[in-house]
Amino acid sequence: MSSFHIFRHRLLRNWRYQINTFRQIADWTIWLYLIIPANVISIFIYRSWWLEGTPEWIQWMPLELFFIVGYLFTWTGTYRSYMEEADKVFLVKKKELFYRLKKWGFQYSLLFQAMSTFVIIVVFLPFLMEHYELTWIHVGTYFLFLLSLKYLIMYVKFHIKKIERKTVRSLAFIGAFMVVSWFVQLVASFWLNALLFVFFLAIIIGLMSIFLYFPLLKKNSVMDVELLIESEEKQKLVNLVYQMSYDLEKTKVITRKRPWLFRKSRRIFRRRTATNGFIELFAKVFIRNSSHILTYFQICSVTAAAVLIIPPLWIKCVIIGGFLIMMWSWLVGVWERIVLSHPFTKKYQEHDAYFSAKKRTITVLFVLSILIVGILFSIGSFFYHHFLNVS
Repeated sequence: MSSFHIFRHRLLRNWRYQINTFRQIADWTIWLYLIIPANVISIFIYRSWWLEGTPEWIQWMPLELFFIVGYLFTWTGTYRSYMEEADKVFLVKKKELFYRLKKWGFQYSLLFQAMSTFVIIVVFLPFLMEHYELTWIHVGTYFLFLLSLKYLIMYVKFHIKKIERKTVRSLAFIGAFMVVSWFVQLVASFWLNALLFVFFLAIIIGLMSIFLYFPLLKKNSVMDVELLIESEEKQKLVNLVYQMSYDLEKTKVITRKRPWLFRKSRRIFRRRTATNGFIELFAKVFIRNSSHILTYFQICSVTAAAVLIIPPLWIKCVIIGGFLIMMWSWLVGVWERIVLSHPFTKKYQEHDAYFSAKKRTITVLFVLSILIVGILFSIGSFFYHHFLNVS
């Protein structure tokens, strides 16, 4: 087989793996309450930005902020080589075939990142063209700069991955993020007044990033890093879908010996009843495991932000209704996963105390989530109207 056939086979197999995994994990609640409504609402909102004008909150947003948002997006990509563990034995002995295979992966990575950057620009177009009244030359320069910066960051991230110590690797990542962010803020100040300078600067950064990474394709010493990147990229979508699905949520593994909360496992309730025992068990596991508590607050915060930002009233009602259904379903799933995970507690799932504790706990957390959304919405509305009046 040629290098292109091997690359195409692995690329299609990776696509099939992601699609099949998504089909197995995304249950009907995800499709009904999240995926389909999100796509329909996004289309209507994007259409309204072109036909009815941009939302009011864009009035107090500076144009340079789009450089910051675009900069955060540039840290999402990485170079793919589509290497496998077996390549250490077979393909590494055939250097020319090995090199051409990595070359195909490198070229595909460049094309894929260019397409993803183009999608982001399309999302920003109503604001850039309609509100800020920029020309296509400004938009094209913005796209070219983000793409070249993305290539540079992908090269930097590859070398950061080579650092073995986790602490040093994290510090290097934070340092690189801060240094490049200062550079982006400097370039943003030249965007409108020195457009030609930003255009040539983007070309130089893009070409330099490509030529710096290209020699790495011939080095077998970086194969371990490439295999690590392939493993992370293969599981990225899977982990995301696991977090979205309450039936198959990926529980975070806790390696510390003693928890931060309830370190001595003291009693929460003075009155010792079966109902309180179930509630106490659920409360301690729910709070100790950060994946549960973070998902809980993420659902609340995203809902509050969506209700605040999206202007049509009927869409706000749809979002609130979807939130209520999704939150209740998620709490029921978390309760069953925590309480019924152990054979001892599962033995008493038909008792009245179990149903009483389940109803009380889920109701309290459900009402609390509504209050959190209301508080976040009130705080966001205050700052929104404050900045709007100031501007």
